[in-house]
Amino acid sequence: MCFRPPSASKPKKCPNCDALNPPIAKNCVKCKSALTEEKKEK
Repeated sequence: MCFRPPSASKPKKCPNCDALNPPIAKNCVKCKSALTEEKKEK
């Protein structure tokens, strides 16, 4: 069996092109947009 270490987090989804990026990525690997942690609240 293979277990994910507790330090591993979910991939980041680009707000611009919806591509999945590594959790440590600062910019999207596809469109190079900045990946932010902002969550929009209504």
